[in-house]
Amino acid sequence: MNNEKLTSKIKNISRISVVGLIAYIGIAAYAMFPSAKKGFIDGWNSVDDEADIAVWAALLGFVCAVAMLTALVITIVAGLQLLFGMSKGASPFTEKISRAIKNMGVSLMVYEVTRAGFYYLSEGTLEIGMLWLAGLVLYAFSLVFRYGTVLQKESDETL
Repeated sequence: MNNEKLTSKIKNISRISVVGLIAYIGIAAYAMFPSAKKGFIDGWNSVDDEADIAVWAALLGFVCAVAMLTALVITIVAGLQLLFGMSKGASPFTEKISRAIKNMGVSLMVYEVTRAGFYYLSEGTLEIGMLWLAGLVLYAFSLVFRYGTVLQKESDETL
């Protein structure tokens, strides 16, 4: 991968993270209002004891739960690969290390999106945490490590 493509990817990730951060702030602000609005409309002391769960919501909830667990396992495995790869004492700029960092970043983003979907289906509230931003940062770091891998290879070939 050449330098122009790599810098282009880093710029795109930066733009996505800025847009995502703006969306995060908007969703967090919106999350404060539905409960107050519902309280004014329904009355503060009314409680709905009936929990009508549609079949599609239960199926989507199951899919979200499986995706959350899968993303969590991938994050743990990628973290262990990263730790074991770094503990060998060799150069951290290897394809295996950059792939492990990329896998961690992507799986954190998938985990956060599926977690938000699961909570929306189960509780009716939309709450998004900051793990997606950590995933974007890790993905950007993986691009930097990939670039370091290219530089390391060029340096080794020069000597």
